Amino acid sequence: MSDNQSLNRGLTMALNSGGLAEGTNANTIQIAAAINYVIDGKFYSKAITDNVAISYAGPSVYQAAAGGVQSVNGGFTGGVNGSTRIYGTFLNASGTVSILPGPIADSAELAAGRISLQWPDAPAGVCPIGALRIALTAGTAFTPGGTDLSASGVTDTFYNLADMPANPLTA
Repeated sequence: MSDNQSLNRGLTMALNSGGLAEGTNANTIQIAAAINYVIDGKFYSKAITDNVAISYAGPSVYQAAAGGVQSVNGGFTGGVNGSTRIYGTFLNASGTVSILPGPIADSAELAAGRISLQWPDAPAGVCPIGALRIALTAGTAFTPGGTDLSASGVTDTFYNLADMPANPLTA
């Protein structure tokens, strides 16, 4: 859970939905509605933008579940029961989009309600505007910005958010 207001920084949140969706070009997302957002108490806005490139270059910090494999680029491969992951979607003060992967979950265990799907925490200096849930069939690989969201074996779901939710998804 992110702390959108703390003693050492001001409010951080999106003030309206950006209508996140798959971009018209392969391997991209779009912001279908202008977003007004606040970072550390300061107002910003992001215009409607299509074909926003997404990628992740941070460290590999999450364990794979049920045979799923993760690489350093934030990608993963569906395990024997399929695998699911949420990528938090953020804007910084200059309007640059970034993503952060959450932990990988076994899709069958998730569907049965035995585990939950965790939201990634929001880093300081960015505002959460949404999330991209990727579900993969067994053996299907996904790399943010490298695999098309409509590829075979890939199911994408977009969430428009004001902040990262406190509670995980249960299905």
